Amino acid sequence: MRHCGMWVRVRKVAIPTSPGKAICEEPRRRRIALLLGQDLAYCRGVMLGAQNFALEKAEWVFRDAPPEDGTLEPLREWKPHGIIAHLFSEEVARALARLRIPVINVTSTLAWWTGPLVEVDHLKVGQLAAEHFLARGFRSFGYFGSAWTGFSRQREQGFRERVQQEGFQVSSCYADYLPRAPLSASWRGVDRTIARWLEGLPKPVAVFASNDIPARDLADTCRQLALRIPEQVALLGVDNDELECRLTYPPLSSVENPAQRIGYEAARLLDALMNGRKPASVHISVPPARVVTRQSSDTLAIEDDDVSRTLTYIRAHAHADGLSVQTVADVAAVSRRMLERKFRSLLGRTVLQEIRRVKIERVQQLLLETALPMPEIARRSGFSSPQRMAVVFAQITGEAPTDYRTRSRLAGGAPAKTQR
Repeated sequence: MRHCGMWVRVRKVAIPTSPGKAICEEPRRRRIALLLGQDLAYCRGVMLGAQNFALEKAEWVFRDAPPEDGTLEPLREWKPHGIIAHLFSEEVARALARLRIPVINVTSTLAWWTGPLVEVDHLKVGQLAAEHFLARGFRSFGYFGSAWTGFSRQREQGFRERVQQEGFQVSSCYADYLPRAPLSASWRGVDRTIARWLEGLPKPVAVFASNDIPARDLADTCRQLALRIPEQVALLGVDNDELECRLTYPPLSSVENPAQRIGYEAARLLDALMNGRKPASVHISVPPARVVTRQSSDTLAIEDDDVSRTLTYIRAHAHADGLSVQTVADVAAVSRRMLERKFRSLLGRTVLQEIRRVKIERVQQLLLETALPMPEIARRSGFSSPQRMAVVFAQITGEAPTDYRTRSRLAGGAPAKTQR
């Protein structure tokens, strides 16, 4: 067993039984090592997901330790049947591969890893980030992350491709951000690189960072350069690590990583491999949950006064039942035809599409953060009925509201709470 961070061997003691009494055989134990560490919110979520899967696996015995060199010797002594690991160290990854037991990796930090892998769909993370900024009218974009880690490169690719679809370009800046940065890494060199890059970006600019930690570094540099967030530089990270997001000033918007579902799927894949089954694939991608919007990206980058005024009004009143395009045009004091033309030119969508988009964002928030029934969610989101809400929700997201709620809860979304 593990005590105070150390691995301790437990001596088995034989218990004598009375003659004639049957001995109940215990189920075969499965020793599962969770080499994740507990300093990252993502790893804690993966651990919870694996534990949830094991609720029906009485024979599973867990031990956890950080995925570091010092763990390897006691790990070999314990002789696990399977491992779920957060592999960012070359040495540790190669050592585990030599054990000849199933090892499920939950990060593509090491681009060369070809073994079993369960993680978020990084391309979709990047696409979701791009859509978050495009919906707010940005036309200047930046990406900040690692140039060589697998997950960072894929997130950048998804972000860049989606932005380019709308006719814009992305400026990238790279620094070697690992899940756990080496203690010897230079801070001053990174600071100078970030500062020069940020100063040269056309403003206002939307910057997507590979994770919450580099996004917080960007925010700190913006403050030193007197760049206003989000008015001049809007920021978005990944992982929705509550501590990192709240330490950032202003609070950081972030793509929520479905850590608990990743842990659950990793444990399910490990169970199959330990039992000799051959899954259809040992590479599993889980879609990201959502963007959690906080102050760092809660802005509109629209220079046209009519469109900016209209967007602000829609965001404030879309949840009222019966909001129409004509009502919005009357408030904007511009003809409906002119307003539609401006919306298509600047945003690539109609006024009605924007009203529906804002309504659905509200539906998604209520589905995740409350236990409200569908009729009440429809009412609070400005829909005339739950049936109408379901139709529009499916048109925009491709799934039913109930399916979205179930999937997001499995992904480790916010716990439900009833609101009065």
